Amino acid sequence: MRVKEKIENIDYNETKEFFKNRAGKFKTDNPYAVTMYQDHNEKLVRERNKKEVQKLKPLLELSEQSRILDVGCGIGRWGDAISEKIEEYCGLDFSSDLIKIAKSRTEKSNYFFYESEVTEIEKVLAKNKKKNYNTILLMGILMYINDEDMGIFLEQLEHQCMEQTRICIREPIGLGERLTLKDFFSEDLNDNYNAIYRTRDELVHFFEEELFQKGFQIEQEGFLFQEQGLNNRTETTQYYFILQRWRA
Repeated sequence: MRVKEKIENIDYNETKEFFKNRAGKFKTDNPYAVTMYQDHNEKLVRERNKKEVQKLKPLLELSEQSRILDVGCGIGRWGDAISEKIEEYCGLDFSSDLIKIAKSRTEKSNYFFYESEVTEIEKVLAKNKKKNYNTILLMGILMYINDEDMGIFLEQLEHQCMEQTRICIREPIGLGERLTLKDFFSEDLNDNYNAIYRTRDELVHFFEEELFQKGFQIEQEGFLFQEQGLNNRTETTQYYFILQRWRA
């Protein structure tokens, strides 16, 4: 089902089942297709990943003091992208199957991966004695969170942030209007798919309520891909935000 403009919840259990199926298609020679969805176009997967990292990683301003929290980490794609020496990388995902793959792919002693629901990140991090992050990555996760849970998620996320923190958000947005896919059968994926493509303004509304009031501001934003071949959708496109908080 395709729902335009109207707010429609998606089923988290359906989304988990989808990613369980995706994890079953993991291949070491094209690993990122698991969460980038181009099973039959390895070249496009590699090019999109390359362009995303080239565009966004310099904006993170990483250093040896960087403490990175990657929510919706999947198999650790962005963990792979970080070659710089950092203090810690922590990846969270609600798919136990993807977390299992992520753990098997890294040997770095300062990399940690945990399964977590989007409304329980505070509890999961506390249980594992993890806190105080100054770099937050949200790479395509907001589309899988219902409106009613977005405030809880962002509030818990802010609680993990240090006084000076940078948040990098990469999210597919609806062009002109909100689009929800609910139990929508995708021929490309050969599976039912659930996702919410919010407009840029809808996302900013959530940021205003939970992040801007806590000192965050938009430092930079824009369309991620300029190359026409990397944008192969007519109703949605990849967009990014860099949010920054400075406090003495």
